[in-house]
Amino acid sequence: MASSPRPLPWILFGAFGTAAMLALGFWLDPVWWLMWTAPIPMLLAVPRLGFRAALLTAEAAWLGGTARIWWYLADSLEMAPVFIVVSVVVFTGLYTAATLLYRALMRRGRHWAAFLAFPAGIVAVEYLGSVINADAGGEWWSLAYTQAGQTAVLQLASVTGIWGITFLLMAIPSAIATILAPGARRRRAIGIGATAAACLAAVLAFGLARPVDQGPTVRAGALALPTDEDSIPVDTGKAEALFADYTAEIERIAAADDLDVLVLPEKVFLVSSDESGAYLDRWSALAAGTGIDLVLGIAIQTDRDVLNSAIWIRADGGTGSQYDKHHLIPGLEDWMTPSTEDVILIPGPEGNWALAICKDLDHAGYMAEYGDNGTGLVLAPALDFTIDGWWHSRVAVTRGVEQGFSLVRAGQIGLMTVSDARGTVLAEDARFAVADVPVEAVRTVYDYLGNWFLFPVFTILLAGTVLAVVPRRRDVAASDPDTKE
Repeated sequence: MASSPRPLPWILFGAFGTAAMLALGFWLDPVWWLMWTAPIPMLLAVPRLGFRAALLTAEAAWLGGTARIWWYLADSLEMAPVFIVVSVVVFTGLYTAATLLYRALMRRGRHWAAFLAFPAGIVAVEYLGSVINADAGGEWWSLAYTQAGQTAVLQLASVTGIWGITFLLMAIPSAIATILAPGARRRRAIGIGATAAACLAAVLAFGLARPVDQGPTVRAGALALPTDEDSIPVDTGKAEALFADYTAEIERIAAADDLDVLVLPEKVFLVSSDESGAYLDRWSALAAGTGIDLVLGIAIQTDRDVLNSAIWIRADGGTGSQYDKHHLIPGLEDWMTPSTEDVILIPGPEGNWALAICKDLDHAGYMAEYGDNGTGLVLAPALDFTIDGWWHSRVAVTRGVEQGFSLVRAGQIGLMTVSDARGTVLAEDARFAVADVPVEAVRTVYDYLGNWFLFPVFTILLAGTVLAVVPRRRDVAASDPDTKE
C-alpha cells in the first residue's frame, strides 16, 4: 500500500478526528456511543501514511484523546508529576504501538489479522497497565467503563471481565476501518463485517436475555450530608454539628421508609482508638432507635497508624464488624495504613453480605475474593471528587456484574448508587438513594475462570506481530530476481 502523496490531510483527519471523539467518549462522564467510532479516523489514516507520519498521527490521537484523564489525575487526585509523565509516555507509547501494528498488517494485505490485532493490542495495553500499576490503580483505567450505562453490553463482563468489552468496543471500529481501506477485497470485507456484526449481535442478545435471579430483597439506602472536609475529629464542634445533622436525617428517613440498612460515606469522622468505643455507642443508639443497620465510614487513630474503616452497626444491638480499607490513594492517603486482612463477611438476613471501601472496588482481583465467598450484597462507603462521581460509581457497579453481587455505595462529593448483579442502577442521587435490592449471590463465568479471555487476546496479538514481521510468500517472490521472467 503506497503512501499518500498528500499526507497532511490524513494526519489532521486521523489525529484530530480520533482525539476529539476519545476526549468526549473516554471521560469521567462519557458520551458512550462515541467510543464505537472514535478510532476510525486514525485507523483509516495510518495505513495511507509513511511510518513517521503514521507514528505522529497515532501519538497525537491517543495523547489528545486521553489528555483530560491525565489532567484529572494530576489536578483532582494530586498524583505526583513524575508518575503522570511516566504514565503518559507508557500508555501513549503502547497505544501507538498497537495502532502501528494495525498499520503494518494492513500494508502487508493481512486484513483479517489487522482487524483482530488492533482490539487485542488495546486490551493488552489495559491489562499491562493494571499489572504495572497494580497497587495504586488496579483496573480503574479501561475503555470498557464507558459502556457501564449500557446494561446489555455490560453483561459481557460477567463472562470475560472488562477485557471482553474493550475488545468488542475496539473491534467494531477496526472492522469498519478495515472494510473501508483501499484494496480491501469484497469477499474479505464481507467476512470481516459479518464477523464483527455477529459478535456484537451475540453480545447484545446475551446481555438482553441473561437470566439473573438474586432472590429476596432488602430495603437499602446510601446517604451523604454536605461537608467541606473529611476525617473530622470527633471532639470538635464541626463533628458534633454533622453528627446532629445525620441523626436528624436518619430519624426522618426511618419515619418515612422501612429501611433495613443505610450506608454512609468514607472516613466522615476521625476518632482515636481509645475513644472509639464510647463514640460508636452513640451510633449504636441511633441504629437501635431507628431500627436501621448502619455502615459508618470512619478513620480510627491508633498508637501506630490510622485505619480507614467501615463499621457495621447492627440495629438489634448484636456484635458488629470492622472492615479496614485495603487500597489507598497514593499521595492523598499516605497518612493512613492499608489493611492486609481477609474479606470480612456479614451474616445478612438473606445470604452473605460484605463491606468494601471506595478504591477497593477498582481492583478486580481483590473483589474476586468476594465472588469466591458467595457475596450477594456489598456495602461500600466511598469518597469521590465531584467530577468523577459517575465514573467511579460505574467501576464499582462493573465489579458487581463480574462477581455477581448487588452494591450499595455512598460516594461523598459523588453519587449515592444502588445497583444489582446485572449492573442495573436501581437508585441514584447526589445525596440520598434508596431501593429494594436483591441480595443473593450470582455465580458468573468470570468468577469461575478469572482472566481467561486474556489467553486468546495475547495469542491473537502474538500471531499478529509475527505476521507483521514475516513477509507474505508473494511479496518474497516479487522481490526475488530469480522468480521474475
